[in-house]
Amino acid sequence: MRSLTTYRWHTGKLSVPVRIAVISDLHGAEYNDIWPMLNGLDCLLIPGDIADRYRQNYDRGLCFIQEAAQRLPTFFAPGNHEVKLKKRNELFAALDQSEANILVNSFVHFGELWIGGWYRPRSLGMEDMLPEFETLEGCKVLLCHRPEDYMRHMRGKDLDLVLAGHAHGGQIRIGRQGLFSPGQGFFPKYTKGIVDERMIVNAGASNSIFLPRWGNPCEVVCLELD
Repeated sequence: MRSLTTYRWHTGKLSVPVRIAVISDLHGAEYNDIWPMLNGLDCLLIPGDIADRYRQNYDRGLCFIQEAAQRLPTFFAPGNHEVKLKKRNELFAALDQSEANILVNSFVHFGELWIGGWYRPRSLGMEDMLPEFETLEGCKVLLCHRPEDYMRHMRGKDLDLVLAGHAHGGQIRIGRQGLFSPGQGFFPKYTKGIVDERMIVNAGASNSIFLPRWGNPCEVVCLELD
């Protein structure tokens, strides 16, 4: 089962509120139950990991993005599972043929929002888009798959909101504490919810590893931005 978590986020920069769905870490899972959660929303943001690098499979994740883009404006930034696929170039070529906005260290304008996607530019042999993104006028929303990357590279930057995933909610949660997260190890700090007053960490829409989830349902986020 997937839970729906709603956040209300005030920027003071929008004349018209925007209702956004955020889905992270689908990892090729079934997704038909997600569609009713998207009714009445203005756009869908996906901060990475539609694919499953352990099985080297991206077919269902690609279908999800293709179908989502037929329903509402969709914006995707890669995560570590896409970057580590052996057929990464094949996946990105297929994504480019979809109607979704594919943001690989790049950004686009959507209404009154600037939406960017950032993933470790050195690992992709790309220039860092953050310096240019910071200079934009208006409300800046950044997709950054790994929350620990935000803490290392983006604190103090001129950004309005960062949307992350990757941590899977800490896999097993006891109260507000997750047990384990990729990239952060045991007893991670940044697994779910609001961090540093401007990053929302999504607990993930699926599971990619053998460890069960306990006290930590899969999650779709609804963000009411004004």
